[in-house]
Amino acid sequence: MSARASAVKLTKSTKTFLQSWDQVKTYWRDSRQREFEKDYIEMLPDDVSAAIRVIEELDKIITKARRDCED
Repeated sequence: MSARASAVKLTKSTKTFLQSWDQVKTYWRDSRQREFEKDYIEMLPDDVSAAIRVIEELDKIITKARRDCED
């Protein structure tokens, strides 16, 4: 799997996870749920965005290395 494909898969998986989380919240409504959401879920989109930026940068480096090796 390419780095770019991994980034796309991560984006889709995160979206699916957050949709599932919204469903979970309809059943789990207490202080622990709010604490869990604050500690983990709220920062997830920013963490995933940061990971995708790194993946895209790695993809550029890998592509350049492949080109350099082919020359």
